Amino acid sequence: MNTYLAGSGVRIEFATLSGQGGREYNEDACGYWTSEGGACFIVCDGAGGHGGGDVASETAVRTLLSAYSSAPELSQQNIERIITQTDVAIRYGQQLAGGLRKMSATVAALFFDAAAQKAQWSNLGDTRLYLIRKRQCRQLTKDHSVVQTFVDAGVIAESEIRNHAKRNLLFAALGMGDGVPPAALETAFDIDDGDAFLLCTDGFWEVVLEEEMVEQLIRSDSAEEWLLAMEQLISARGTPLQDNYSALAVWVGRPNEVTMPWPDQDVANLVAEASQDAV
Repeated sequence: MNTYLAGSGVRIEFATLSGQGGREYNEDACGYWTSEGGACFIVCDGAGGHGGGDVASETAVRTLLSAYSSAPELSQQNIERIITQTDVAIRYGQQLAGGLRKMSATVAALFFDAAAQKAQWSNLGDTRLYLIRKRQCRQLTKDHSVVQTFVDAGVIAESEIRNHAKRNLLFAALGMGDGVPPAALETAFDIDDGDAFLLCTDGFWEVVLEEEMVEQLIRSDSAEEWLLAMEQLISARGTPLQDNYSALAVWVGRPNEVTMPWPDQDVANLVAEASQDAV
């Protein structure tokens, strides 16, 4: 677990987790960069076989962090430039050895400004970014997957993504060639004290449901404890073929306290229930 104080005095706490699952090797990678100029957090899921996927994800993390640390600015143009630069680095690496020709990586990245009052994000593939704010879990990113197009077309419900046979088919990722261009928000969004961000690969979010992310947040006293609690769910449910799973948690202030149920709400519910019983 790591912490730093943003320019505004807000305490930022973060932690990383990465597991091999039932695979022979781990192709996921996580990374971060923090300074008085801002912060960047990134999670990648590599593909392309041993010697390919892990190289792709590590290249993506290294390139993106270097690019953002050189220009920690949240404009849409800057974030899209950085993602494009990362894609170029992976494409260059594909030419270095035969075993790397098909390497690629999904990516989800979260960027903070110097005062940690605003944030930006970008993604390619199905590595996700979630925001938990006051008991509400919201998926900020949208998967670049075949199954997501089924959801968009109304063919299947969003709840069916996790168990769909084609859930791992992607149409965009770093190093995949011409396709979906990198995208970022037109303007950065405001961060609230008590926000909790979770960047995670498909091996993580396919097992841990959104409501469980919130439930475990309430019970945890730190970002690291939150990740470990969710890892226990993966360990209990994982199959012998469990995919690599990785996550990076970022806490702004004390999300566990903000996420706790409000006492006055609990009292109101009890009063309402008692009134109904009396009737």
